[in-house]
Amino acid sequence: MLPRFRKNERFYHLHEQKNFFDGVSIICSWGTFDNNRGGSKIILCQDIIELEHAVKNIRKVRKYRWYQEY
Repeated sequence: MLPRFRKNERFYHLHEQKNFFDGVSIICSWGTFDNNRGGSKIILCQDIIELEHAVKNIRKVRKYRWYQEY
């Protein structure tokens, strides 16, 4: 399972999904818990190794921005 992050009333969730190009995609979604504001993006990865590297970088940035993993 991919990590989920939160900071006060904000969240940043990661989801894994297989794509049509024999690879894996990371769906990143973010927003606030108290209203409908937010967004999402998709990161395309060729294999699991690339996915793990992308998740490691995302985790590093979220920790730097004071998000907590839950």
